[in-house]
Order: sequence, then structure tokens, then C-alpha cells
Amino acid sequence: MSRRPLVLVAVVLLVVGGIGYAGLRTAYHHARDQRDLADLTRSSPWPRGQLLIPDGVTRSGAVGWLERGGLDIAYPLRTADGGAVPVLWRLRVPHPASGLPDGVDCGSPRLRTCTDLGGGSTLIVTHETDNSDPSVALYRTDGATVRAIEVQGPEPVGVDELTAALTHAHRPSDAELLDLLRHDGYQTDWS
Repeated sequence: MSRRPLVLVAVVLLVVGGIGYAGLRTAYHHARDQRDLADLTRSSPWPRGQLLIPDGVTRSGAVGWLERGGLDIAYPLRTADGGAVPVLWRLRVPHPASGLPDGVDCGSPRLRTCTDLGGGSTLIVTHETDNSDPSVALYRTDGATVRAIEVQGPEPVGVDELTAALTHAHRPSDAELLDLLRHDGYQTDWS
């Protein structure tokens, strides 16, 4: 009897087994990603379909946090001169009285200068004092959300560049959210 049919059967079994293993591994990773995404977005004040992220977010160098107050994303903003300035982009819940997020107050002119730019936009310059660092932030209130972008320190970023960063945003895919929110070392019971 020839060994040829036996070898052929063994090769077919190996190929089918390899394909089955790859399929199971892919299904396991997909299920894990979905559980992680559900865990990471659980405390969001909005459904996942209403979240926005800036178009300028690149996969390397960007990190995000999502909690019941909203979404924060730190990333390097590309400026008109070709440089990159670290910014904090936010999607927050507005405070009912001021329309700005909790903790943002225009009541102290020595600390902050607030300028209403119209259309729901407010430019806030925080001055350097004993207990604050200088920064420039642009806030745009839009119904149940406030979009904000803040530049810490003396980095020269124009209002037009900040406005563009707030305006150009999109609904993230599940993969984009996982890239932003699942930090190195993230661990759950099922990861």
C-alpha cells in the first residue's frame, strides 16, 4: 500500500486545522476587543455613536481618556509652519449655568481673559500666576457638548488653527477608540 494517500490526508488535516486555529484566534481577539471597548466606554456621558475625535489625531503620540465628564485626547497638533504643538482636545459636558465645562471659570480677570468670539465659541487665555501655568484654549458649545482645545505654555498657535482643530472632527471607528483609550499595560479580567 502506498504512503501517498496517507501523506495527502495528513497535509489536508494540517491545512484545515491551521485555518480553524486562525479563525478561532481571530474570533477570540475580536471578542476581547469588544469587551475592552465596552469597558473603556462604560462611563461615557454619550453613546459611542455620538463621540467625536479630531481629524488630526495620529495613531502615534495620541492618548485619550473617557470618563463621565467627557473625552480628553492629548496629541500633537500640526501647525501652519509645519511644527507640532502638544494640545489637549476635549469633548465635555457643559455646566448648565456657564455653558462651559466644570472647572472653567471666567470670573477672575487676573487669572483668565475670556473673549466671546460668537457662534458659541469662547477664547480663554490663562495668565501665569503663582498657581497656574499660561495657556490658550478655545471652547465651542454645541447643545449637550462642549468641544475644547487647549495649548499649554507659550506655544504660538493661532485662533484659526485652534478653530480648525475643533471643527474637523469625526465619529471614531471601534479600532480608533481602542487605539486611543487602551493604553499600554491596560488589563481587565478577560484581557
